[in-house]
Amino acid sequence: MSAPHPWMKSWRKTRRSAEERTKRIRILNAELDVIRNASYERSRTIDTKASFIVVAAGVLASVTGLSLVARETWFIGLVPFALTVAAVAVATVALWPRKIGLPSARQVVDAWVDADMPADELEDNVLEVKAQEVTNRDAQNEKRAKLTNWGFSLLLAGLASTLVVVTLNAISPTWSQNDEAEPTQTPVSTHAPATP
Repeated sequence: MSAPHPWMKSWRKTRRSAEERTKRIRILNAELDVIRNASYERSRTIDTKASFIVVAAGVLASVTGLSLVARETWFIGLVPFALTVAAVAVATVALWPRKIGLPSARQVVDAWVDADMPADELEDNVLEVKAQEVTNRDAQNEKRAKLTNWGFSLLLAGLASTLVVVTLNAISPTWSQNDEAEPTQTPVSTHAPATP
């Protein structure tokens, strides 16, 4: 048996590396699908938490609302109201829709369906798009998670300050509008009624 030609050896090596690369791309592609689904799930979880903040703050504001705001209490009731409104604002910013900054599915298909590139290069390009999507979505999720944490903090601060103001209104006559006025005594007449 004769030794293989030198070009044949390099061709086998190139073919093996191309096959190995294609296998790696497919493995990475499958793994990126799992990571991308996890990123979607994080987005949904953040949306759910931010929605809860909006609903809870709405309930808190409707229960207490501006009823705690009075001149007699030096408008201290504005503090819990402002904290509740701030919680809603921060949660709304966290819920605000954002663009991922990548081409749409239609744009990808239109650009690459008839592109002059081999299938393994197409797989590589699709892999890069998926990787960039996960990177962009995770960066957005990080910002939205911070906003959601701020929203929860503001909501808890609003609830705590509401309880403090309600307690102060209940125990302090200076602060309470519901404080009963001290009864005043009506003068009792010591004269007998006149007879006709």
